[in-house]
Amino acid sequence: MRRTVLGVVFTLSVCAVLSLGCGAGGPPAANSFTRVYTETIQPRCSNDFCHYNGVDIRFSALDLSSKVRAYSSLIGLPCMASVCSQSGMRVLPGQPEASVMYLKVWDPLPAGTTRCGIEMPADTTNYSTNGTSDLTFSGPPLSTEEQNRIHDWIREGAQDN
Repeated sequence: MRRTVLGVVFTLSVCAVLSLGCGAGGPPAANSFTRVYTETIQPRCSNDFCHYNGVDIRFSALDLSSKVRAYSSLIGLPCMASVCSQSGMRVLPGQPEASVMYLKVWDPLPAGTTRCGIEMPADTTNYSTNGTSDLTFSGPPLSTEEQNRIHDWIREGAQDN
C-alpha cells in the first residue's frame, strides 16, 4: 500500500513539474497584455508627460510606469480625472466600446460615439517647463494595428497575460 501511495505521489509530482514548463518562453499571444504594454503603452503612454509613477489626479492618477502598475490601474477601475470621472470604467473586460481606455485611443471615432477629455496619446514635446499642457490632442494617433490590439485584448477579457 505504501508503495502505491508513493508511486502516485511521485507520478503527480512529475506531472506537475512537467506542466509548469509547458508554453513558457514562447512569444506573447497576439492580444496579450504583455504585447499591449510593451508595444503600445510603455513606449507611447508612460513617460514624464503622461501616465507615470507619481502622477497626480490632474493627469488622471493613471500610473502606467510598469506592466504591473498599468494592469492594476486599468482593470475595473473608474476614471478619476475630473473631465472623465463620470464616464465609466478605464477597462471593462469584454467591452472595448464601453472602456474609456479604448475610447481615448480610437481614431477615428464612429459617428455618435463620444470620448471624455482629449484623444490620446499626447505629444510629449508639447509639455511646458512648469508641468502643464495645453490639454489638446497633440500626438499622432495609434496605428490601426495598435488600436486593434487594445480592442481585441479588452474584448477577449482583458487578461493579465
